[in-house]
Amino acid sequence: MKARQAVLTAPFAAAVRDAELPDPAPNQVLVRTEASVVSAGTELAVYTGTHQWLKDPTLPDWKFPFKPGYSAAGEIVAVGSAVPVWKPGDRVSYPGNHASAELLTIGHERGKLWRLPSGLDFEKAAWACVARYGLGAAIRAGVTLGRSAAVLGLGVIGQFALRSLIAAGAHPVVGIDAVAMRRKAALAAGADHVIDPSSGDARDLLGKYLGRRGAELVADATGVPDAVPLAMSLACDGGQIIVVGSPRGKAKDVNFYDDLHRRYLEVTGAHGNMLFEPAHTRLAGAWDIDKAQNWLLAALTSDRLSLEGLVTHRIRAEELGDAYEGLLKKKEEYLGVLVRWR
Repeated sequence: MKARQAVLTAPFAAAVRDAELPDPAPNQVLVRTEASVVSAGTELAVYTGTHQWLKDPTLPDWKFPFKPGYSAAGEIVAVGSAVPVWKPGDRVSYPGNHASAELLTIGHERGKLWRLPSGLDFEKAAWACVARYGLGAAIRAGVTLGRSAAVLGLGVIGQFALRSLIAAGAHPVVGIDAVAMRRKAALAAGADHVIDPSSGDARDLLGKYLGRRGAELVADATGVPDAVPLAMSLACDGGQIIVVGSPRGKAKDVNFYDDLHRRYLEVTGAHGNMLFEPAHTRLAGAWDIDKAQNWLLAALTSDRLSLEGLVTHRIRAEELGDAYEGLLKKKEEYLGVLVRWR
């Protein structure tokens, strides 16, 4: 089967290449992609050549030329002889690259598939794998119903952290970001309040809105290590700070005694992959990756998990490089980018 594949050939260089996919091996399925979405944090880190794994010699898949993307939806067109569950015509969500078709090896990390509910279209379903990286905030928090929450950083992962906390019953839920368009998207999704940190001290503004010092739950989705101390300052005494997304690098100027220890804070990581590894499922409240993805697909179908205000651009594969540039340089215009393959 002929396929088109987006590829990053070098830093700041995106292209689309043609490929010929063979028939599936016994443990493979061939999926025709309808839509894929951009995970800006990971993909921009590779696009700019700054992702830490590009320098790791033990990770050969993380080298140029690199196939970006890990969240897609489409239809199975062929299955291998040893694949008992799936059949041609099944509509699925999967951690797919930006490609018009893909061979997935069952049992491999990239070979996971989740069946779409009948009422869910491909463009909504394509967000499900990316959404898991924000969902970790609500899962790691444990009890969320009625607890105040603040989300620092309202890019795509922060948007899904905020929207998952709303879906999980947190209240009030406050979004914090200097980009007006992102704050507007958070309000469209049901945020109770938003704060522009460039307009004043974020801690004071949050406390004034809540009528108390800090939120019970704070999700840091900035991807910036130095933002973690700020996230800690936004929590009430005894509060939880949950780091979602991928902060790359080292934080400075953290006073662990005064700012964490004496305030009885809990700081936890919630990476969208490690959260569901077998060793972590107890901490995650018996969640695993299948439970997470099936919940997300059901919540997207019912609109319990809102996509309002999220998708700013629907593009062709050939426009991916322009979208990366927009995400880097035009933050008031670009937020959620969806690639259409049909």
